[in-house]
Amino acid sequence: MKFFKTYLLTLIALFIVSNATAQIEDTLIFKAQVITGEIMPTDASRSVQNVRIITAKNIERQGAVNLKDVLSKELNVRISNDNILGSSMSLQGISGQNVKILLDGVPLIGRENGNIDLNQLNLSNIERIEIIEGPLSVIYGTDALGGVINLISKKILLNKPSLFTANGYYETIGQYNIGGGGIVKLNNMDFAANISRNFFSGYSIDKSSREMLWKPKQQVFGNFSILNEVGKLRIRFKTDIFNEKIENKGPAVVNHLEGYAFDEYYITNRFVNSLSLDHKINNNNYWNLLSSFSFYQRDKITYRMDLVNVKPELVQNKDANSSTSFLNFMTRGSYNVAYSRKFNYQLGFDINLNSGFGTKIESDKGRMNDYAMFACAEFKQLKNFIIKPGFRATYNSKYPAPFIPSIQIQFRDSARKNFTARYSYGKGFRAPSLKELYLNFVDYNHNIHGNPDLRSEISNNHNFAMKYKLKINKSLFFFLENNNYYNHIYHQIAIVSVDPSTFTYTYHNIDNFKSIGSNFNIATQFNNWNISTGAAMIGVYNNAFRIVNKSKYNYTPEFRTQITYSLITKKKQTKTNLSLYYKYNGRNIGYALNETRDVVQTSIQDYQILDLTANRSFYNKRLNATIGCKNLFNIKTLNTSGTSTSFHSGGGTSTPFSVGRSLFAQFNITI
Repeated sequence: MKFFKTYLLTLIALFIVSNATAQIEDTLIFKAQVITGEIMPTDASRSVQNVRIITAKNIERQGAVNLKDVLSKELNVRISNDNILGSSMSLQGISGQNVKILLDGVPLIGRENGNIDLNQLNLSNIERIEIIEGPLSVIYGTDALGGVINLISKKILLNKPSLFTANGYYETIGQYNIGGGGIVKLNNMDFAANISRNFFSGYSIDKSSREMLWKPKQQVFGNFSILNEVGKLRIRFKTDIFNEKIENKGPAVVNHLEGYAFDEYYITNRFVNSLSLDHKINNNNYWNLLSSFSFYQRDKITYRMDLVNVKPELVQNKDANSSTSFLNFMTRGSYNVAYSRKFNYQLGFDINLNSGFGTKIESDKGRMNDYAMFACAEFKQLKNFIIKPGFRATYNSKYPAPFIPSIQIQFRDSARKNFTARYSYGKGFRAPSLKELYLNFVDYNHNIHGNPDLRSEISNNHNFAMKYKLKINKSLFFFLENNNYYNHIYHQIAIVSVDPSTFTYTYHNIDNFKSIGSNFNIATQFNNWNISTGAAMIGVYNNAFRIVNKSKYNYTPEFRTQITYSLITKKKQTKTNLSLYYKYNGRNIGYALNETRDVVQTSIQDYQILDLTANRSFYNKRLNATIGCKNLFNIKTLNTSGTSTSFHSGGGTSTPFSVGRSLFAQFNITI
C-alpha cells in the first residue's frame, strides 16, 4: 500500500505543477512512424497494435551502449545476468525465449539458455526501437509468442555526397568503446559502413584472485549496406558482423612442485546477411521481400596455464573444448494493399530453415524447418473503429503447428482525437529450439542439458490498452496510458534442476503458465521539462502453485520515472539536457518444481536503479557529448533463493546484477 500511496501522490503532484506558458508538441508516442507488424507504415497513434518506441535521442541521453541498458529502465521488463551466457529479459512476466528480437526485420539467432544476450546488441547505429507486447505470431511465427522487439538501423539516404561519424565511450568500471563509419553517395547508390570495438577489462571484489566475477570481454561490431533505388523499386543489401571473446580465468593451484590454472575462453561469431526489396506499385499497393542468411558460432576453448613459465597448453578433453554452430535461412514476403480508406489487406509467406551442428549436437537431429502463409486485413467501415483480423497456417518439420488466429480492434475518437482504445487477442506457437532439444552446455559454472522429449508451447494472449490526451489549457497537456494483459501458456519450456549435488539442469515443460498485469503511465511537457512516470503490477502463476493449494497469483510491483530538463541558450541553437532515470523493481516471489517434483519457493530481492546524465550538442550539432553517473545506489548483487534462480546453486545464494556505481562519458561526432 505504501508503494501505491507514493505513486498516487506523484501523479497528483504532476497534475498540479506549473502554470506553463511554452507551446507543447505531441510526444513521440503519438507521432512516430511504426513499421513492425503493419500493413502500411503508419503513425503510432493510428496503429491498431499497442507499440512502444524508444528513439535514438532517448538512447543517446541515457548513455546506453546496448539493448540491456535501455530495456532495464522500461516497465514490464525484467533483466537477469549470467557472466558467461550474458543478459536476458522477461516481458510481461514471460521469459525472453518467447520474445522475438529483430534487426531491421531479420530474426536474430544465437540464443544461449533460450535467450539472446542483450549485451551483444549494440545501439550506436540504431535509429529507434519498436517494442510490441503480446504475440505477433501471425506475422513473425515462432518465438514471437510474448512480443517483438525490432531494432531499426539509421537511414542511409543522403542529400549530400558524404557523411562521416565517430564515437567513443568511457566508463570507470573499465569499459572502453570506440567506433566510426561513413556514408558515401555514388550516382544513385548509397554506401554505408560502420565498425566499433567495445572492451571491458573485468571486475572482481578480490583483487588478488585470478578469478573475476565479471569476466573480461572484447566485442567487435561491424555493418555494411548498399541502397539503390531503380524507379519505384528500392533495393537494400546489408551485412552485420559480430565477434566476442570472453575470458574466464580459473583459480590458481599452487604447490611445492608447480603452479597452474585452467582458463576458459568463449568466442562468439554472428553474421547476418540480408537483402530487402520494396516495390511501390502505386500509392495504394506495394510488395516487399526480405531474405536473410544468418550464421552463429560459439566456441569454448580451455587451456592449462603454467603460472610459473606463463605458458598455455590446450586441454585435450572433449568436454573442455567445444564448438557449436547454427544456421538460419529466412525469406518473408508480403503483398500490401490499401484498397480504400475503408479496407486494407496483406498476404504473405514466411520460410525459416534452421540447422545446427557441432560437438554437442547429433548430426542427424540438428535441423528444423518452418513454412507458413499468413494474411490480415483492416476494416474501417465503422466510424471510429478499425478491426484487424489475421491468421497464420504453418507446417513445422518436427512439431505439428496449430492454426494461429488473431484479432485487433482500435477505437479512436476521430472528432477530438484525444482518446484511443485498443484490444487484441492472439494465439501463439513456439516449437522447442534446437538448443533446448539437443545441446549440452557444461563448464565450471553451468551444467545444462537438452531434452529431446520436449513439447511445443501454445499460448493465448489478451491485451487491452488506452491512451488519453488531457488538455489543461492551451500550453499544458498530459498523455495518459493504461495497458492490461493476460497470458496463458500451455507446456511452457523452463529450466529445472535435475541433480542438486552436481548442479545439473535440463529443460522441462510446465503444464500451465499464466501472467496477468496492468501498468499506467503519465507523460507531460511544460516549459523546459519533459516528465514521464508510471507504475506496473505483474502477476505470475504456474502449475507448481496449484500443488501447494495456492490459487492466487504472486504479484511484483514496478515503478518508473524519467525526467529531463533542458537548458536552452539565448539563440536557441543548442541546449543542455539534464536527465534522471529511475526504476524500482519489487521482490519477485514464485514457486517451482525441483528434481523430485517437490515444490520450493523462489525469490529475487527488490532493487532500485538510478542514473543521472547530462547531454549537450556543440558546433551546430556536429558534436554531441553525454556524461553521467550510472547505478547511483551501487547495486552489485541480488539475494535469491530456490532452485530456479541460479545455475550455480540449488539453495539460497545471490545473483550478479552490476559491477556497481560508475561514471561515464560519451561523444558522437558528425562531419
